[in-house]
Amino acid sequence: MKILNLEIFKFRNYQYLKFKADRNLNLIYGKNAMGKSNFLEAIYTITVGKPFRSARSSNLINLESSKALLKAEIESFGYIDKVEIEINKDGKNTYKINNEDIILKDYKKDFSSVIFSPADLNMVKQSPIERRNYIDNLICLINPVYEHNLSAYKKIIFQRNKLLKNNLHYDLLNVYNFQLANYGVKILKDRLRTIKKFEKFAKVHFERLSGGDHFKITYLSTIPLSNSEEEIEATFKDSLKVNFKRDIERRYTSIGPHRDDIDFKINNMSAKNFASQGEIRTIILALKLSEIDLIREYKKSDPILLLDDVFSELDKNRSSYLLDSIGPIQTFITSTDYDFENFKIFKGNFYEVINGKLKNRLGEDYDQE
Repeated sequence: MKILNLEIFKFRNYQYLKFKADRNLNLIYGKNAMGKSNFLEAIYTITVGKPFRSARSSNLINLESSKALLKAEIESFGYIDKVEIEINKDGKNTYKINNEDIILKDYKKDFSSVIFSPADLNMVKQSPIERRNYIDNLICLINPVYEHNLSAYKKIIFQRNKLLKNNLHYDLLNVYNFQLANYGVKILKDRLRTIKKFEKFAKVHFERLSGGDHFKITYLSTIPLSNSEEEIEATFKDSLKVNFKRDIERRYTSIGPHRDDIDFKINNMSAKNFASQGEIRTIILALKLSEIDLIREYKKSDPILLLDDVFSELDKNRSSYLLDSIGPIQTFITSTDYDFENFKIFKGNFYEVINGKLKNRLGEDYDQE
């Protein structure tokens, strides 16, 4: 998968940009707050259908405009598709492929990006919701059914919690318990299956990066797990009943996939509690490279790789491993310095961004109106 051309209208601090991408490496450099991350967010949005930093459409739109527009030509599976996303302040965004209106689920099924930013380094030691969201977002990229089941599960959790906080209706509570167990076991099955496959890739990358250390991903479930889906579903229902009084006291549902956690372990030691900053960088780098492996296996196509100012967080060995692992993947890199020594061995294009405008290495405005 490659982005050939990109047009940005009224997106964050970009008024208008028409950009022809290099098929290999694209380095966007410049001072902070000039629009480097915004440029990557435009690429991520056009390939995944949503931004990586903000859940609200209004945050993506230029302040004096009511909408933003992204257009691109994307080469995938030997075909070139013209894609378009219109982002509106009311949240009713529209998606098109080859001028045909399409729903988000169908829009993003053939496209994908992997984003690596310094903010990812916080995920290992932050709250469980950060790690759950990471795994959920990854599975949604490769499994549309999971996204549907997760959405349905969250709606039921919302309704059950609302019931616990207000007028308790026992018959309705039993209905919610049944539905939660039904969707919950599907979510658990897909999480466990994907993590098992994902872990195989991550082990290899981590071992090479660390010089031989062992890496493991452990799923921490709030309900006992077994090999049988029927047994897990029955256990889930029983656990909801056992925890009923506690849920009433706390006024929320205290067990289920929405309360589970994931632990990354180095040599059987929890990274959350014991990992150094260097080890955390190694974990995240291994995970991001494993995302590429997983997407490639499921979608039979390379994703776009977006590296948002990550080389300032990586030492020379990790930086070299990352760049050596890119191979034929189209990559967009942001940096405050284009003289970074590892970039010199790559063929590609280099651009400076100043206040939402790109300039080539001669200082000339790049293909803008």
